[in-house]
Amino acid sequence: MLFNPQKYAIPDERMQPFIDPDEIWSCLRTAKPDAKAVRDVIARSLSRQRLSLQETALLLNAEDPELIEEIKEGARQLKREVYGNRIVLFAPLYIGNKCTNDCVYCGFRTSNREAVRKTLSDGEIVREIECLEDQGQKRLILVYGEHPDYDAQYIAHTVKLAY
Repeated sequence: MLFNPQKYAIPDERMQPFIDPDEIWSCLRTAKPDAKAVRDVIARSLSRQRLSLQETALLLNAEDPELIEEIKEGARQLKREVYGNRIVLFAPLYIGNKCTNDCVYCGFRTSNREAVRKTLSDGEIVREIECLEDQGQKRLILVYGEHPDYDAQYIAHTVKLAY
């Protein structure tokens, strides 16, 4: 997949909140999807190009039933090309919930004062994996908050433990 970051109102800075709800709502209010624009966005997604916020808003605002069906078919086609004709489920293994972000939808958010912050030790990670294996789990997704303690080296270390 080609990575072509878009320029948004909030710069993408390390350990800084990057979701601007006002910008999202503004895009949703102003996006006026016409058939050509929607089809161009579908084609762009099928070429595995990252969609901009504005392009995503065009798809979300489509009301024409025929265009909505084309959006769904494009999504099905892209899903088949990327993942094949299967559904894969992963058991989450929560490694640590420290986080510097404040995403309103997430329990890890920094303003959640009720959260007990915990990072599993190596031994705890191994024991959790053994329990998941005993339950028949074959695939895991390791889950971390975004925090300086969870840098690339730490994540690589915990992935090695999982294997």
